[in-house]
Amino acid sequence: MDKLPMTKGEIERLIIADLHTFPGCDKAFGVVVAPIEDYTCAATWTFARFHCGGSDSEACDRALQRIVPQLQRIYELVQKH
Repeated sequence: MDKLPMTKGEIERLIIADLHTFPGCDKAFGVVVAPIEDYTCAATWTFARFHCGGSDSEACDRALQRIVPQLQRIYELVQKH
């Protein structure tokens, strides 16, 4: 299956939207996506850091460990000009 092209901002918005659906993560407001430069890796991006806002940081971290791999299988990081 080919991955769908998405920009950094688009992926970040998807992650935050998914994160808000997890208990204790509704106040998270920032995720930073970074490219993966290792071309032997199937994923082209990962999350570098997040801001939990007033949410439970451990709950958000656990949620991101579930969200990110799922989205990495679907979306490829691209730059749109």
